[in-house]
Amino acid sequence: MNNEHQLPLILIGIGGGGSRLAAAIHQRYAEPMRIVCIDTDAMANREWSADAIPCLLIGAARLSGNGTGGDAVKGRLAIQDDIHLLHPHLQGVRTAVILTCMGAGTGSGVTPEVVSTLHEQGIATLCIATEPFDFEGPARRAIANRAQAMIEDHVDSLCSIKLDELFNATNEVQLPAAIASANEILASGVTLLWRLLTRPGFLSINAERLHSFIVQGGTATFGTVQATGADRATTLTKALCESQLLHAGESIKKANALLVGILAGSDLRLSEIGEIMKTLRGWCKPDCQIEMGTVMDASFEWRIEVVLFCFESTGAPLPDTKKVSSASPATVPSVPPAEVFHIQPGGARRNKGKSKLAVGATGKGKFQNVEPTIFNGQDLDIPTYIRKNIQLDR
Repeated sequence: MNNEHQLPLILIGIGGGGSRLAAAIHQRYAEPMRIVCIDTDAMANREWSADAIPCLLIGAARLSGNGTGGDAVKGRLAIQDDIHLLHPHLQGVRTAVILTCMGAGTGSGVTPEVVSTLHEQGIATLCIATEPFDFEGPARRAIANRAQAMIEDHVDSLCSIKLDELFNATNEVQLPAAIASANEILASGVTLLWRLLTRPGFLSINAERLHSFIVQGGTATFGTVQATGADRATTLTKALCESQLLHAGESIKKANALLVGILAGSDLRLSEIGEIMKTLRGWCKPDCQIEMGTVMDASFEWRIEVVLFCFESTGAPLPDTKKVSSASPATVPSVPPAEVFHIQPGGARRNKGKSKLAVGATGKGKFQNVEPTIFNGQDLDIPTYIRKNIQLDR
């Protein structure tokens, strides 16, 4: 069994919501996992620390551990004060999975800065961000939209999940059961990346291959389904096609790349793998890149779970797995490393078809270390069309 510090993979929870999700996932995985949380609230910080999860309290000198009060600008300043606290946790990391909740102060203000820092260090990033419930109103939605625009400037793969869709997918009526079920869905998606590396089955994916896939990811969605019984493979493919998180199969049809994880016990049959993959290939574009791996785990005995990440990627084709696993990127002459699986530290992010209207939080050249101009609680360094959520024609 790999120790968590031998894996070049880290889970980062940001803000109260993101840290809570990270803690829930950490508990459900029940295996060593490299993890760190970031928050501005000292009370929440103690909660995560009690779960043996390191949590960085940022902005203490500025906010006195009282949080941001929903002000994303305060969150941005807090992480700019203390971004150095994160650096020791990134030693040996190649890929980071970020959990954050958009619409409030810490998640919306801190996440763009963390993503930018990871990008500068050449670390591939998959950001899983939840969007506010509709009942939370347009103000929170506007904050979430502004933050997402800044995240897109440096992130490699962005999976944005509407909380309404996530909770509808649980099919639960009682709130406690719905929260637990929503956490299970997110845990299935996130921990797949760890399970593929630590519990490989007949078909494995190594850490460099996973890094490559996330670097070229772009906009992402994910879904998870499971089934038991003699016809479980057929049941699974039907459930994937009906998944609300995969938009009734539309995400699969539009994807340029798929990451498929099949989790099962020792009773998994080759014919079941074949049926699942044949069905998925039939739904995909002819040129869709499909990367799949199996996870063999006794806890999945008598059932199969499929976790599917759909990427609307415009990246170059992945290099051959054997080459990546046995050689450094520099020894693969046929594919430029910077375009396939390396971000050059400090380099420009590849255009993945996302809006370039977003202004990154640190994109101010020689003025990047100057505190922003704040008036009536608004950061005037952010263009008006972003602050007021005005859509411009592209």
